[in-house]
Amino acid sequence: MIRWLRLTATATIILSMIGLGVIAGLFLVANSGWVSVKVPPWLQGLFNDRPHEVWLPALIAGWLASAILLAAIVLWSMYYVYRRRQYESLVHRLEKELAKLRNLPFTEPAPLEDLPETPSAQAARVMKALDDDELLERAR
Repeated sequence: MIRWLRLTATATIILSMIGLGVIAGLFLVANSGWVSVKVPPWLQGLFNDRPHEVWLPALIAGWLASAILLAAIVLWSMYYVYRRRQYESLVHRLEKELAKLRNLPFTEPAPLEDLPETPSAQAARVMKALDDDELLERAR
C-alpha cells in the first residue's frame, strides 16, 4: 500500500509541475510586455527614486524561482530534522543495548552448573608453567 501511495504522490507532483509550467508559459507568452516597477522607499538610496522598466516574464520567473527555492529549503529542512531524529533514536537504542550488555554479568551471572565439578590436572599444569615463566622473567 505504501508503494502505491508513493507512486500516486510522485505522479501527482510531476503532473502538477507540468501543468504549472504550461500555465506559466502560456501566461508569459500572452503577457510578454514591459512593466514599470516603483522602487520602495527603503531601497531608494540604492536604486534611485525613478521607476524601472522590467520585462514581465523575467519578473514572474524570478518570483517563481524564489518561491520554488523557498519551498525546497523548507522541505529539505523538514527532511533533515526527520532524519536527525531517526539517527538520534537509533543511537539512543544502541546505547541502551550497550548498557544492557555491559551489565550482563551482574544481571545474568553464569550458573554454577557451568563450572566443572573436578579440577583439570592439565589446566593446573599449564597455569603453573605460566606462573613459573613470569617468575623467571621478573628475576632477570
